[in-house]
Amino acid sequence: MTPGLDATILAHALRSLSLPRTVYTYGSVGSTMDLARPLLKTLPPEQFPVLLVADEQRTGRGRMGRPWMAPPGTALLVSLVLQPTWLQPAEAVYLVWMAAVALCEAIETVTPLQPVLKWPNDLLLPVGAPPALTLAKVAGLLLEVNSTVDHLAWAIIGCGVNLTSAPPADQTRYPATSLAAAGVEVDRMALLIALMQRIDGWYQRLAAGERDALFGAWRSRLVTLGQQVRIETAAGLVSGLAEQVEPDGTLLVRQASGELCPVTTGDVGL
Repeated sequence: MTPGLDATILAHALRSLSLPRTVYTYGSVGSTMDLARPLLKTLPPEQFPVLLVADEQRTGRGRMGRPWMAPPGTALLVSLVLQPTWLQPAEAVYLVWMAAVALCEAIETVTPLQPVLKWPNDLLLPVGAPPALTLAKVAGLLLEVNSTVDHLAWAIIGCGVNLTSAPPADQTRYPATSLAAAGVEVDRMALLIALMQRIDGWYQRLAAGERDALFGAWRSRLVTLGQQVRIETAAGLVSGLAEQVEPDGTLLVRQASGELCPVTTGDVGL
């Protein structure tokens, strides 16, 4: 088990970055996302962006409301609260891409591993050995936003990375792994600092209008493209070849009928 993170030490380590301005660290919590929301009502604007980090998460969740629980010290558990009022509501997806690309880059900075992305927001690592080599989830991202008609009022990015353990197979929909299972012991502070450095860089680039660069970086890591997929959507199951992804994040799937089906959200199985 890795030791807890100290807010003062962490804030000092991140002092050269434009974000965050405020850091909170916790021991055992239900969910960092749940702790983040009240801060939007109680903290003055000058204290944002806000970073929350926890040692243990008891009632966290991932996409589709699935549980994301982590025993003490076994995962990097982070929520980042932003007020990107310069983004339009339809551009909120850029924040997911930003976090996904930044996390890939951070892992590559502190380890020899090269994670890939499963559309829309899961990080995968190869597990096993040929010919039984497969991909398993090592991290997930979650985005919550609130917007007006013409801009985002706030956004909370949740991030969970399996450092030394992963949920058992009977508790996950798809295979899961950890950085330790991939053969790498990672210092949690080092990974967090690398992540915030990468987020800081991409956030500034995004604010400067570099949307195409971010989209290209995200798209280049999508292992989903060129794969046969099964996607559970609100309208039903979509299956076929994941051919392309649009600049707004829509996945285009070529079905057996030959029809090209656009998918904006869903749960992907490879």
